[in-house]
Parts: sequence; C-alpha cells; structure tokens
Amino acid sequence: MKKEKIIIVGLLSLVLLCTTGCLNSKKEKKLICAITSSGVDITLNVGFEGNMVKTMDFKYDMNLSSYSDAQISAVEKQDFCSIVKKTMSGYENAFTDCNQKVEDKHLLVNSELDVDKVATNVLDKMGSPEKTKEELEKSGYTCEIQ
Repeated sequence: MKKEKIIIVGLLSLVLLCTTGCLNSKKEKKLICAITSSGVDITLNVGFEGNMVKTMDFKYDMNLSSYSDAQISAVEKQDFCSIVKKTMSGYENAFTDCNQKVEDKHLLVNSELDVDKVATNVLDKMGSPEKTKEELEKSGYTCEIQ
C-alpha cells in the first residue's frame, strides 16, 4: 500500500501543486521527474505547450528481486491500475491506458492520462513546466525539462 501511496502523492503533487505559471510561450516542453523509494522507481512525464499540459503519464518499477516466487505471484494478482484509479477521485475517466506486468523480477506499471478528460478547472490551475519542476523537486523528485 505504501508504494501505491507514492504513486498517488506523485500524481496529486503534479496536479495540485502546479498552480501558477508565468510563461506564455507555446514551445513544447517535456518535464520528466523521477523518485526512488523503498525499491520503487517512479517516473512522471508531463508534456507542456506553453503553460498548458498536453500529455501526462507515469511509470512505476518495483524491484521484486528479494521476493519469493509466492510473493511475486501475489504481487501479480494485485490490480495496481485499479488501486490508482480508485484513489484519484475525479480523475478515474482520465486513465485511458494503464497496464501492468511482472518482468525480470520487476513489477512494471505504465499509465497514461487523457488530459482532455481531466476537469478543466484543474488544468487551468496547472503552472509552467518550471513551476511544476520546482514543486515536485520539493517533494523529493529529480526533474529535467527537455
């Protein structure tokens, strides 16, 4: 459950902490932020056009190398996509493509969000790539703008 909370905190941080912006440029930028906690690597990718979010996705990589085969089997049976969707009240319809698999003793979860299905008032509050980067780095993420 702790690992799911890390995903949730990352997504909520992305949506809720990005409340101001000062750039009006329409140049496309990609913000890539990563954090590792308790053997879990989380990467958030956010595509911006000016201060508008155009794409959002995240990748979750949980190292299972210290798990027994029975524990890995139990992890495979968990529906991490549903867990994330249920905890993101108001964003459930935005998750358009979420998949998970166990490969080489890693749980890999990838999910995309359809930005058009995120509430307009939430998107209007999102800030620039620079402000989003700053806020996520305060939460422990390492971010890069491309």
